[in-house]
Amino acid sequence: MILRTVQRELLWPDHIQVAELRQWLLLELGLEEQPLRWAITAVFQGSDGRRRLQVEAVLIG
Repeated sequence: MILRTVQRELLWPDHIQVAELRQWLLLELGLEEQPLRWAITAVFQGSDGRRRLQVEAVLIG
């Protein structure tokens, strides 16, 4: 078993509500490998004023 760590910064669209984040994130990450664990590690506003998420995941490969 090989574990791999990924870190991504994603634009959080205005139409995605907090309750929909889990499903949206998993689709957006487009993971081909099984996630062992994932987490939103930061939520911030970019210089363009749009919401952004920092996501980290440990994948089983």
